[in-house]
Amino acid sequence: MKPRACQLWPFKVLSRPDFGYPNEALYSYGENRVYVYADPMCNGLKFGQPSLEFNNFTLKEFVELAAGIRNQQVKTTSKLRFNAPYFRI
Repeated sequence: MKPRACQLWPFKVLSRPDFGYPNEALYSYGENRVYVYADPMCNGLKFGQPSLEFNNFTLKEFVELAAGIRNQQVKTTSKLRFNAPYFRI
């Protein structure tokens, strides 16, 4: 029973570690480094060590969606279309 916004986008993908914990939030995408944070307002998220599936596929998909590299979701919760990237990689 997650709120709709959390079903659509429960993470913040940033080019800088604006919310602290830079080592924990760091995600390397090729030669690029981005910082991924769970939205603390999203109930129902499980915190801890991510599974290999989440780390290798789902998280990569969120980063690619935020960067505008991909515009179709496969692994993430809800189907979204993005017209503009949040940031450029």
